[in-house]
Parts: sequence; structure tokens; C-alpha cells
Amino acid sequence: MKKEISRKFCVAPMMGYTTPYARKLYRILSKNSFLFSEMIATKSLIYSKNRENIIDNDFNNPVALQVGGSEIDELKKASEIAIDYNYDEINLNVGCPSKAVQKGSFGACLMKDKILVRNCIEALQNERIEATLKCRLGLGRKLNYEFFEEFIDEISKTGIKIIYVHARNAILSGISPQANRTIPPLNYDFVKRIKNKFSKITFILNGGIDNLDKARSLLEEFEGVMVGRLIKNNPFILKDVDNKIFKETTRLIDETVINNYFEYIRPKLGIESIFRLLSPLLHIFFSVPHGKIYKTKINDYMKDQKINLIEDLLMKFINEKNLT
Repeated sequence: MKKEISRKFCVAPMMGYTTPYARKLYRILSKNSFLFSEMIATKSLIYSKNRENIIDNDFNNPVALQVGGSEIDELKKASEIAIDYNYDEINLNVGCPSKAVQKGSFGACLMKDKILVRNCIEALQNERIEATLKCRLGLGRKLNYEFFEEFIDEISKTGIKIIYVHARNAILSGISPQANRTIPPLNYDFVKRIKNKFSKITFILNGGIDNLDKARSLLEEFEGVMVGRLIKNNPFILKDVDNKIFKETTRLIDETVINNYFEYIRPKLGIESIFRLLSPLLHIFFSVPHGKIYKTKINDYMKDQKINLIEDLLMKFINEKNLT
């Protein structure tokens, strides 16, 4: 049976970042945020020998598994795998504009074929897990509300309940995936219009939300927001989410946060690369004066697998920068 889950504040799926290790850190920092895996190609999900390291959940719920694919049989299998790994949701990516994704016939290019996307959602649907969609407003450099509405209208025929919308178009050629997060103009008005027309669907707004005050303000108009780069660049912002967004008591960053995370990653040393284990924490040095000094020391310690020295250094950094 599907659970009733708040998607008021979601941490976006980010390739190379929202790994099982990042999600563990995010969950330590915020108990209410709704988390996402990286986008995982259905073929990797089904056939990869490293699947455990890619999709391990470890009770980080509430959490969604995001997949990329358009083969109906593979999507059905992906849904069963998500259930087996105790995910609360399986989400189809129809927003990534990268060339590699286009070559695999998934991501934003699927918005060209709304019938196929409808069939993909139907393949993912299962009474034991929520099947959702993450999309863009459209394709190309020109915004077209009619295209967006026709696309959502077709998808709505599946009975889908939740759609995440990155409120920009996807430009499939001429600019990089990174530029696709900034160059196509934002248009929140399209999302407002679509949510009013399709009132039975919950639309979660993604794109351009660069601080928690803006997130809180947008929640006056939308039922949920999705934030990515803000959390990637400084995951400790999540410590304020439960207070500012969910009205709970402020949680401090103290030694237990670091201790809990290192207790989680220590048994994985030698199985997983130390950089992949530590990368979620390294972003706390983003835009911090003298942060490069700490990063240099940590890189030296990582080469020698000196995990205890890294933990001590992170403790020192947090205390010195008053992150508590």
C-alpha cells in the first residue's frame, strides 16, 4: 500500500551527487525532506553488477528512485526493483537534455512523443509504489504553453498524481546540460496555469530556487518545491529545512552529525572509493574563505585512507566556521 508522504520540500535528483552516501547525510540533517536518487538508466538498474552500490536505500525514506528509459518491459522491471529496495516512489526522467541520455532514447527528448511517455508511466504504475514524472515546460528556445498543456493532458490519462516540473524548456543541442539549468528562461506562470487546469495532480516546482526563504515564499503558491544545486553546494542548509519549512525545532550541527555519517561510511572503505564516500561532505567548503586549505589537507589524507584524520579535520572546520 502506498504511504501518504509530504513532498513539500524535495531534494532534486543530481547525476554524480545524490548517491546513497549523499542521501544518508541528507537524512541525518533533515528528517522531513523528500529525497531522490540519481537518475539511473533502466538497463543499469536491471543488469549492472554494481547495482547495490548505485541504488542502496538503507532506510533513507521518504525517498524516490529516478529512472531513465523508454523500454516498456524494462520500466516494469524497474518498478519491481524499486519496491524490493523499499523506495516510496519511482520517477521517470523526462527532463535531462544531455547527449548521452538522448542517445539512449530517454530524458527530455521523450517530450517529443507524449504517447510514449504515457505508456512509460503506465508501465511504472504499481499499486505498491507511486509512479511519477519529472519534466520540463517544453523543448527548444521558444516557450509554448499549448505544447506543455497538451503534453500534461496526455500524461494525465494515466491517473498520475504527482508531476515535478523544472520550469524551463530543455534545449537539446547547442548548449551543455549545465547551461540548460540557467540559459532557458524560467517561467513559473506556466506551472501555475497547469496546476489550476489539472487540479487532481500535485505539481512540484523545480528551478531557480536558490535559498530557503524563496522556497518558503513559493510554497504559498505551490504544493511543493524541489531544490538541487543549493543543497549540493552546501548540504548543511538542510539543517534549517525542518524548522523553516516544516515548523519544527531548529537542529544544530554538532559532533553527532559528523560522527553518524562517518559511522555509516567506515564499513564501506575498501569496497567503495573514499572520494565517493566523502564527496557529499566536501561541498561544505563551497565559497568559504580558506576552504581550499582544508580541501588540500583532506585530499592528502584521502590518498592515504586516513579516515580518522579527515573526521577530525571536518570537526575542526565546522567548529571554526560556527556551522553549529
